[in-house]
Amino acid sequence: MATRTQRLLVLACVLALAASCSGRSPPAAEPDRQADGGVWPTRGWRTAAPQDEGIDPSVLAGIDHGARLTYPALRSVLVVRHGRLVVERYYHGATPASYFNVFSVTKSVTSALVGIALGDRELAGLDQPVGRLLARHLPARPDPRMRAVTVEHVLTMTAGLPPDTVPEAPPGWMRAGDWVRYLLRQRPATRPGTRFAYSSASSHLLSAIVADATGQTTLRYAQDRLFAPLGIASDPAFEPEFAPRNAAAYERAGFAWPTDPQGYHLGYGFLKLTARDMAKLGYLYLKGGAWEGRQVVPANYVRASTRRHVSTGRTSAPGEGYGYQWWTMTERGHPAFAAIGLGGQLIEVVPDLDLIVVTTSAVRTAEDIRAAGDSRRLVGDVVVPAVED
Repeated sequence: MATRTQRLLVLACVLALAASCSGRSPPAAEPDRQADGGVWPTRGWRTAAPQDEGIDPSVLAGIDHGARLTYPALRSVLVVRHGRLVVERYYHGATPASYFNVFSVTKSVTSALVGIALGDRELAGLDQPVGRLLARHLPARPDPRMRAVTVEHVLTMTAGLPPDTVPEAPPGWMRAGDWVRYLLRQRPATRPGTRFAYSSASSHLLSAIVADATGQTTLRYAQDRLFAPLGIASDPAFEPEFAPRNAAAYERAGFAWPTDPQGYHLGYGFLKLTARDMAKLGYLYLKGGAWEGRQVVPANYVRASTRRHVSTGRTSAPGEGYGYQWWTMTERGHPAFAAIGLGGQLIEVVPDLDLIVVTTSAVRTAEDIRAAGDSRRLVGDVVVPAVED
């Protein structure tokens, strides 16, 4: 009989209930100094007192209060201002060395790799049809509307592919022997480019596109072109097939990124990172895709990724939109963008405040998902007011 963790792992791709938080320590060294006198965190974050970076520490006390009383699933909260780590809190045994399943934050990482592939001319453009890029996976007679789906449609969740639900079993595409071929057999539910529908299936196609376009696995490409420049430790990497039999080993692993049955890394979730590594990804996008004088992700792609392309249709979140696998929003009138994962995994960037907030959470029950999922309110209720005041 499958263990509880194994059952949760099978369900989690469709907004289910699995989590992990174990770790190995990434290498520590002195930070790298920018030409302008600042510090790049490639080899480690430089720290500063909040008040030295224009943040009221008395207001930040609300973080610990929230973690204790309102968001018990929280495991870490990091705040970066002016390139310096000014808040770093861990709870319930988590440490800077802990690796977290970042869930759908993975989507934003996959998007970054699409942008890098564009900059490397491995991809010719976002108007390329997905069917052409993944031609070897196409069925004999694909739906004509599937042929019209472009990379940009997939990035903006407007491809018409199956939206995420919360069933008692994994969706059909995850039960198939070939996930990519199964998805390319689908008939889009809407005309491509017309309607937003949050779809992990779409994000997984992006991983397959990156791998086929570059001739490498998504992880190998990420290691060379994204993780290594940022100093994100990713070797050794645990790359199991996404299956219940691998759940326990996945929980014990440090850096990990599972694959589908064909070896494509999951474009939608289950990447494991430390909270400090998540902050590096936010800093990369805050800096327009540049890192230590090198343009890692094309600047125009970063700008396009983090602006609103489509409304999400959620009346509970006025002004919220979606870019290229990044959410857009405002925090107390300040434009912001975020990578958001199930149950409280967050990288939020508020550019005009030169601010990054990272949170991670344990996700083991439905209540964890509900409570920790609200933890993004810490940004608008606590962190931004601390900067403004």
